[in-house]
Amino acid sequence: MAALWRKAAGSRSAPSLRTAAPVTVLLVLFAYNVIQYVTLVFQTPRQLDFYVFWLAPRIGLAQGWAQMYNPARFLPELVAQTGNWLPYLNPPVFAWLLLPLSLLPYPVALVIWNALILGCLVVIWRVTVWRAAPTLTLPQRGRDIAQRGREILLLLAALALYPVVLGLALGQVTMVVLVAVALCYWLMRRDRPLLAGLVLALIVIKPQAAFLVPVALLAARRYRVCLGFALAVIPMAALSLLAVGRQGIDYWLASVAVNYNHPGFKFNSVSWIIGPGVPAIAVGLAAVAATLYVSWKAPFKDVELPIAAGLIGSLLVTPYVTVHDLSALVVAAWLVLRLDPPRWVTALLVVGYVPLFLANANFAHLPVLLLEGAFLVSLVELARARAKTVRPQQTASGRSQPRLAS
Repeated sequence: MAALWRKAAGSRSAPSLRTAAPVTVLLVLFAYNVIQYVTLVFQTPRQLDFYVFWLAPRIGLAQGWAQMYNPARFLPELVAQTGNWLPYLNPPVFAWLLLPLSLLPYPVALVIWNALILGCLVVIWRVTVWRAAPTLTLPQRGRDIAQRGREILLLLAALALYPVVLGLALGQVTMVVLVAVALCYWLMRRDRPLLAGLVLALIVIKPQAAFLVPVALLAARRYRVCLGFALAVIPMAALSLLAVGRQGIDYWLASVAVNYNHPGFKFNSVSWIIGPGVPAIAVGLAAVAATLYVSWKAPFKDVELPIAAGLIGSLLVTPYVTVHDLSALVVAAWLVLRLDPPRWVTALLVVGYVPLFLANANFAHLPVLLLEGAFLVSLVELARARAKTVRPQQTASGRSQPRLAS
């Protein structure tokens, strides 16, 4: 892969140490993560988070959808099978989507689900990183090959990150949420705003890593996307409330209390790192303000910026952040890199890779929080700088041509 970069420069010499060293490190980390993935999936398959998702629709279908939130009903069966004490918290929509898999034997369902979420990562990478190959000409071929090498390297860098691979190994739904965000971006770039909003509505199955994205798009004047989002979310919310009723809501609140007492689900939240109350509220308000500013200030064509800001802002606001939710930072970084940002932004992303890889360690929680804050602040400056370079299009009469909201 490093050799591809050298070809782009027209050099026949061996890859430089500056290029080969980080590639080698990424390959070692990737190999280590593959071992961890295999260990978790094959040695302890029933202790994965996916077992919770597989069990919930089975209980809901047999005993009523409210019962999958009932700790007294759900947890004893889960503990008996897995030893875990993790209640089901996702909305009924997710259980309904998984209903076909819940009818299959667990090992078969696990294989299908793992293939699906790994495919989601590939789709995210394909949509946000990989570019359609142009018709190659001989002088340009070296540059095109080098570009493909860089894009593959970004995928390798994601698979070398512990939060990403942990989420894949546990069978978490994070990648499904992030693929909804990526496909929303892809559809917006192809001028399909209503469909983009409908797809974005899939984030409701686990909203904490992306719930500010629709708000950011609203601030970015993407009104038709927000309309599509509302057209999907409102019926889903109504059907969910009808399915579980008041009793289901009470059960859900009880399950939230059980889960929230487990520190592993909030290690990377602002309230856990700097303390609850005023400090966490202040950071959350600042994050929302920065997200809205980036979305409003960014040029209309730079849809990457409001989506990236929405992802980062969500992580800084929600009190419930698991380590695999930090995979949202990878998608945000890929979107920003599409804009060919200044070198200092790229340098920030490279430096931030280290604490993100170590995000599960106690000493890395504060550095990860600082990375999120610095990343969001960099988007504020990037949006401001890019807004200065965009001039209103003018008609033949010399008057400014207004831009239409998508």
